[in-house]
Amino acid sequence: MSKTHSSLGSKIIIAGGTGFLGQLLAASFLKDGYDVVILSRGSFPMPKYGRIVCWDGKSLSKWTDQLEGAKVLVNLTGRSIDCRHTSSNKNEIIESRLKSTRVLGKAVLSCNKPPSVWLNASSMALYGQCLGNACAHDENSPIREDGFLEEVTVSWEDEFHKFTKDGVRQIALRISFILGVASGAFPLLKRLSSLGLGGKQGTGAQWMSWLHQDDWVGIVRFLCAQECISGPVNVTAPNPVLNKEFMKVLRGIVGPFGIGLPAPSFGVKVGCQLLGSAPELALQSRRVISSVLKSRGYEFKYPDLYDALSDLSEKSSH
Repeated sequence: MSKTHSSLGSKIIIAGGTGFLGQLLAASFLKDGYDVVILSRGSFPMPKYGRIVCWDGKSLSKWTDQLEGAKVLVNLTGRSIDCRHTSSNKNEIIESRLKSTRVLGKAVLSCNKPPSVWLNASSMALYGQCLGNACAHDENSPIREDGFLEEVTVSWEDEFHKFTKDGVRQIALRISFILGVASGAFPLLKRLSSLGLGGKQGTGAQWMSWLHQDDWVGIVRFLCAQECISGPVNVTAPNPVLNKEFMKVLRGIVGPFGIGLPAPSFGVKVGCQLLGSAPELALQSRRVISSVLKSRGYEFKYPDLYDALSDLSEKSSH
């Protein structure tokens, strides 16, 4: 969207918008003249984009006034899953998602003029794993609840759909593995590959559903504009790949002579423990595409992995 009379002064609310994904959205909307409000607990450094309005992510208070007359509400709040999945961390992961979604739902219901669209973060994890040559999951695939991440995501979406209001379009953003220049896993994977450590993780036969950061922004902007779209949307590129293929493409771009030492499953588990991460994030197999984006005509800027990784590598080198 270009900066138009209709966008100037229009308000975009991004709950949990101080993070990587929220700041990408904030920068894009600000460029087009929107008033971007970041709902934040205030425990983070001041964001580069958007103005902060404090909230605690669980209680109704003065921040709810910001929703009146807003154009878009995006909720990205939630404790990162990139941590050791101890009992206390698991509880924080699920409670941070449910409480923030619940209080936003109550705030939306109380509005006289609520946001026209509410996009709530979710995850592709609720489809479960996709192994071997099984067909990719899309928005019509059955939901599974046989793992921690699956249970979290199902509960998250159930909470989201408890709060419906006439005139408010609701979209569950089932987000895949976002590749970004300055955050997420890409900088680490690039560094490992440049040191000759960019081999497959585990067997390398696990599927990876991925998305370039520019298409993350593009898809959210597309969904805001497409008034006919509601419900779940898989936010992912159309061409998932096997882990061994992903790493081969990456080390072909940044690795010395295309060489990459592999990391066996045991090594991945040990490394994740040392780094304070969860090994299943690297070893689980997720093969997801979006029938919604395809049928509605979204045009990906980076549908091909090589082009996506080449662009990110070039930008991160500047």
